[in-house]
Amino acid sequence: MENASKALLIAGGVLISLIVVSGFILAMRYMGDFQTANQNAKLEQQTLEFNSAYESYNRDNIRGNDIVSLMNRVSDYNTRKVQEGYTEMQVTFTIPQDIIDNNICFESPSVLVTRTTYTEDEIDEIVGIPDSNNAGFSVRGVENKYGQKYATQLAKEISNIRDLKNSHKSSSEIDEEFANMYRFPKKVSDYGGIEQVYKDAKLYYEYVQFKRAYFDCINTEYDDKTNRIIKMEFKCTGVGV
Repeated sequence: MENASKALLIAGGVLISLIVVSGFILAMRYMGDFQTANQNAKLEQQTLEFNSAYESYNRDNIRGNDIVSLMNRVSDYNTRKVQEGYTEMQVTFTIPQDIIDNNICFESPSVLVTRTTYTEDEIDEIVGIPDSNNAGFSVRGVENKYGQKYATQLAKEISNIRDLKNSHKSSSEIDEEFANMYRFPKKVSDYGGIEQVYKDAKLYYEYVQFKRAYFDCINTEYDDKTNRIIKMEFKCTGVGV
């Protein structure tokens, strides 16, 4: 009887051990499933938040200044997030040549918007970085040269500036008329002469017109694995006021 009792105790101990081990394995499995579900839910929420920041641009009648904001955001995202394993985003916009010629450019040839298609890597060609061969001739260069207030004035007065350029008046007469008409803080000669002022005015006029342009989102693509937006394409439909 004593041996039988010991055998029962040993069997009971083994059974309890098996129950404990099985319970531990089940608990670990459930914990793992819970953590996986938690992680998937977190990733899904991050994806929703990410896409919502860009899907607001997935519509018609986006302005040019909104396109600039979008491209700067995408460029920053590509710099930071691609290192973490996410697919690089791409934004492309197209401006038909007839809109460039008739609505964006004041007088051919255009000096700022010189191509029909741009990506997020090329937007600085329009909004900021000067050409290496002509460092002062850019939107930022014009703003630094005149101040933003007077750069905007250049765009508004471009027809009068062109007429003044074509008037064949002397430099002193142009300086006087320019000062009287537009109240600029410097003389035309201080800005490099009337030809240069007109060139600057053309560039800034195109910049202002570009910001006023309307764009329709014509394509949005998502990553097959992460479901994040990876590509957006826009087409210019015209220029507003």
